Amino acid sequence: MAKPEFDAPALEDWLSTPAVQPDAMAHSRPFVAKPEHQSPLGFPGELVENWQDVALSKMDELLGRYRSLQVFMDACVKCGACTDKCHYYLGTGDPKNMPVARQDLMRKVYRRYFTTVGKWFPKLVGAVELTEEVINDWYSYYHQCSECRRCSVYCPYGIDTAEITMAGREILASIGVGQKYSNEIIGKVHTIGNNLGLPEPALADTLEGLEEEIEEDINVPVKLPLDQEGADVLLVTPSADFFAEPHVDGLIGYAKVFHQAGISWTLSSYASEAAN
Repeated sequence: MAKPEFDAPALEDWLSTPAVQPDAMAHSRPFVAKPEHQSPLGFPGELVENWQDVALSKMDELLGRYRSLQVFMDACVKCGACTDKCHYYLGTGDPKNMPVARQDLMRKVYRRYFTTVGKWFPKLVGAVELTEEVINDWYSYYHQCSECRRCSVYCPYGIDTAEITMAGREILASIGVGQKYSNEIIGKVHTIGNNLGLPEPALADTLEGLEEEIEEDINVPVKLPLDQEGADVLLVTPSADFFAEPHVDGLIGYAKVFHQAGISWTLSSYASEAAN
């Protein structure tokens, strides 16, 4: 086997913080969802005309629904403890990928429209208007957060950047600027039952093939029932269990256990997704 032609970097006691590179990742953004990806989730198919009003209304709704979100908007003291904890910032050097700066993309808008001092003296508290430029930054940088919550571990106030990111994405989707990958597969879960878009005939055919495989292997007619009314147990697994190795072995194992235990069970073509 050929030796690698590179030297592994030495592991240091401290990570080196990268030099700040403003807007280095401003260009990076996922594909915007098409109307057919948005509509199954109840979101508009494209940017609505009164998008500012809709966005602020959704933000108001989220602030009222999640008290934690408002606490996170108000609690930050800019101590910087989270700054070098985000792998996106460490990898890019873009200051807007610092957790505190990513939070501030929404916090500045929050202060402008939802705080008294921000309404009267916006420059005093760094409040900004909700503009297309702000929305573009939201779409770019709220999709450069993996919601790992590492920054929250180091925040002395426990500010959860992931919750702010989720709120930002929900606001974007509500004005017609959703993310293609997420909204497409979630839409399939809503309309078909799983994120792969496997319809009932394909699922039934797959299960029939697995039954034949099991019987050939152990010479026992183990069944994988689908949409069986009156069953005692509904098994909902990740859709990868229906076709991918080694996941399918788990589904075969479930079927064998249920068969041996004599338990009445079924899979569902309407709810066949338990993955995240």
